[in-house]
Amino acid sequence: MNEAQTAAFQPDLYDYDFENDPVPTLNRLRAEDPVHWSRHGFWYLTRYDHVSEVLKDPVRFSSAAAGWGGANPLARGGGSGVGSEAEKGMSKSLAASFNQMDAPDHTRIRVLVQQAFSRRSIEERRDRIAEVIGERLDLAAAKGRFDLVTDFGFHVPIIVASEIIGIPTEARDDFRDAFARSGVLMAPKRSEESWAAGLEAARWIGRFMRELIAERRAAPRDDLISHLIAAEAEEGKLTDAELSSAVSTIYTAAGTTTERFISSGLFLLLSHRDQWDALVADPALMPGALEEVLRFHHPTQSTSTNRRCTVDVALGDKTLRAGDTVRVGLGAANRDPAVFADPDRFDILRRPGVSNLSFGGGPHFCIGSTLARFEARLAFEAVLTRWPGLKLITTAPMKDRARHDRYAELLVEAP
Repeated sequence: MNEAQTAAFQPDLYDYDFENDPVPTLNRLRAEDPVHWSRHGFWYLTRYDHVSEVLKDPVRFSSAAAGWGGANPLARGGGSGVGSEAEKGMSKSLAASFNQMDAPDHTRIRVLVQQAFSRRSIEERRDRIAEVIGERLDLAAAKGRFDLVTDFGFHVPIIVASEIIGIPTEARDDFRDAFARSGVLMAPKRSEESWAAGLEAARWIGRFMRELIAERRAAPRDDLISHLIAAEAEEGKLTDAELSSAVSTIYTAAGTTTERFISSGLFLLLSHRDQWDALVADPALMPGALEEVLRFHHPTQSTSTNRRCTVDVALGDKTLRAGDTVRVGLGAANRDPAVFADPDRFDILRRPGVSNLSFGGGPHFCIGSTLARFEARLAFEAVLTRWPGLKLITTAPMKDRARHDRYAELLVEAP
């Protein structure tokens, strides 16, 4: 296929139909145009070696000032950019997140928060996590037929993440709803109405965080916000903007992505009944099952946190120019046939020679990865133990039109 024909394939990486069934598009891009200049104004990478190279090289691929939503406004090719003063304010706030920083600022803030996500800290929460899982399953059992998304997977990590961070129980649902509505700001503008709702939700989060931080300054508690405030007071390490944005980043890492890991993982296992039964018979297979779920079904197939080229970079047969925005397809990389044999087959007995990239790599490797695996394992084990004969009702699920990174409904029936 010549360059003109390849360039003609320009899938909409934010489109519902793509997100609902991304694999054919990703497979075609990986085979025909693995270093793809997208219609959205950023480079999109689909091969494992390219993705890994970007993740592990913070010198040539910077996370700082890497643009927001679409392409970097300074990069060639345009993109959605940011326009109004409100949008610029939101972009500035997002840029204060340590996920949008390079060393030494990224390292400085990450060191402060990573203690809350150490193996020891997570293990100390085992009983509470198990209690939350048990409570949600009790409520599900009372219904008989229930939804793995809204009745179970949605709640467990959000409750745990909120408690770790210090979000009050009475505000948890409002915070989660606002966080979900603000997600439209990370994609091209589809309508003025949805964009305005997203901006208002982001403003609400900003007000909420300012008030909560002020409360914790006055009366510290045993939570992450208070810990970060104490570090700021003692060592002057965090600005207010950094503190607020760090909490939002941690909430994403510890909460919103794990909800899909749990619900989609249970669906995968139930829809491959022989593998579900194998886990029931031999729980020692669980570690491999967790990794295969992560490899096979990364929740966000299309995009990632932006990187910005600091210099011209030759990648594949393309030249990425300094200032260009780059995004990596983690889900696409996890199905690269050059790395994973028969990659479109779900197999918990798979013994890959390399690790999947679902939690990223390099200095920005997901800080919530240990917690996510821990929660998912406890959740899977609890469901398998309680209902080895759990029946899957929804056999052909569709993605949520409001949230393309998760299924709208996954109905099951307890025996």
